[in-house]
Amino acid sequence: MILWLFHSMMPTGLILSIFIVLLPPVFTERNSNTVYFVDGQNDISLKGPDNPGRGPVVWEWTSHSGQEKKHLVTFKKISGSWRDSKQSKYYQNKKLHQWINWDYDSINLRFTNLTFNLAGLFTLSQTQPIKSILKKYNVFGIKVASGTQYRHHRVNSDVTLSCTISKHSDTVCLQWKRRDSSQQSNGKTDQIRVNNTVYLMVKHITMEDKKMYVCEVQENGSMVLKVNQDFHVSEYLFIKSYTLYRSDTDHSEFKLVCQYFDNQFETVAWRRRSAAQNQEKIIASATRSQPISIDRTHFGNRLVPTTSRFNGVNFNARIVPVLFEDAGVYTCFLQANKIVTITLITVKVTAEPSDAETEEDSITLTCSVSHVTESIRLVWINNDGKIIEEKTLNKRNRKEKSLRLIIEKADRGRGKWMCVLFQQNMPQVSVPYYLELSEHSAFHHTNVIVFVSLALLLIIVLVLVLSLRKCKGAGSKSQRPTPVQQKENVEDTSQPVSNFNEVQQMQADTKSSVLGTSSFSEYATVNRKAKADNTETEDIHYAAINFQRIAPGSKKGAERTQSIKNPSEVELGTSNEEDSSIIYAQIAYV
Repeated sequence: MILWLFHSMMPTGLILSIFIVLLPPVFTERNSNTVYFVDGQNDISLKGPDNPGRGPVVWEWTSHSGQEKKHLVTFKKISGSWRDSKQSKYYQNKKLHQWINWDYDSINLRFTNLTFNLAGLFTLSQTQPIKSILKKYNVFGIKVASGTQYRHHRVNSDVTLSCTISKHSDTVCLQWKRRDSSQQSNGKTDQIRVNNTVYLMVKHITMEDKKMYVCEVQENGSMVLKVNQDFHVSEYLFIKSYTLYRSDTDHSEFKLVCQYFDNQFETVAWRRRSAAQNQEKIIASATRSQPISIDRTHFGNRLVPTTSRFNGVNFNARIVPVLFEDAGVYTCFLQANKIVTITLITVKVTAEPSDAETEEDSITLTCSVSHVTESIRLVWINNDGKIIEEKTLNKRNRKEKSLRLIIEKADRGRGKWMCVLFQQNMPQVSVPYYLELSEHSAFHHTNVIVFVSLALLLIIVLVLVLSLRKCKGAGSKSQRPTPVQQKENVEDTSQPVSNFNEVQQMQADTKSSVLGTSSFSEYATVNRKAKADNTETEDIHYAAINFQRIAPGSKKGAERTQSIKNPSEVELGTSNEEDSSIIYAQIAYV
């Protein structure tokens, strides 16, 4: 009733104006904010606008995948103050498993130890009189982790660190770095990106590595967040075992570390059992304070001890580079005590055909693993970090030890493909394969293109020359003049002309020219190249000379020009020695 009276008393235009004033503020990009948090480590606060209007407002959450959308809380204006619809300022949203907190008389949200699964888009909207967005927060979650292969990482083993962002963004970049930027890289780390995660594989870890690395989050080239990732390293190796994965590449390295701190031993030996054979063989041995003996039957000069003599405590060596056939089990014995056992698994990539310059329609890349001791996963990723092929391998099917990738000819441009071996969802080793045309191949293809282009150009030129010669032949035949009779008392021209067309023009312009009757007046010039031009080619000259007689009684002026233009209609004169003749010359160069 009150609304009806108000409406009846107010003009329509004024009512429209009031309605416009009461509309909530329009959402713009300036109302959108980006927030970063570390999984389970950060408290964040999401603030609403200073003037949210008077209607109810609601906070909503949408996951970055867009598959989930939840209502968080609704605020209403009660007695001039904002109140939540549940009359509580602290509660747990059971659907989100997260404690949501806000201050009294405020529409701001606060989250304590926000978890990674709650990253997404937080939206504050006004629901009345119409629904409109007041504020948006794009909240990115960052999660870091270390490999879970061992609870305590053994010295000399490998560790993989992961840094994941909740949603990929073109403006956000993740990168693993050393905490101390002054430290130089020692070449024992590999960093790869797979989808939204950046992995750092650290080989042969030491006690110093456990607090050395940090994941840096960069937005538009500027650092916005740093996340440290520590892991535990144990020096105790007695009766311990671990697995290392190495690639069959030139830069790969495999370290054999054997050490014990309590006793002084007299003898030491490294033994190897290959993946293909069960027979164990001594590859390096020594007696205390004596030179080290190396069996180079398999390794040659690739197996190198770190010291020349055994000191009774540790016995270390290295194999560089690692070959695919080096896979097996390596065990160190200090006298009769088994100290440490290392299982080496090797990975290689081969191409068929092997020559990258082949003209075949496709190339098949095969990623092979030496042997399978537990469930692993082989993955092919492209240069953009996207998984394009994958396969899970396990001990139940020992014959299945490879994954193929077919690269079509259209995709063989300059690029990189990488085979990655995953163990427990963590990459252990990556083998890149660069497929690009060599300079020789590029030169070969360039020559083919040049030769084909020259051949086509030559054909086109020949066709044009033949066409022009035909046209010139037809033109000269049609323009060749026939003897015509000229008028008497035609004035002599003072300048010679060079071709038949110029003769026509001269006759049209010169109305009063008179020819002599006692002798021939020759009007011809021969255009030829001077020999002084020093050109290597010689010109061929073709000349056509027509003798025409002027018949007595022909008209002057324009009629004479017409007779030249239409030689078939000209009245020919009789042969008379006393009559003058005009010589027309036409010279052509080919």
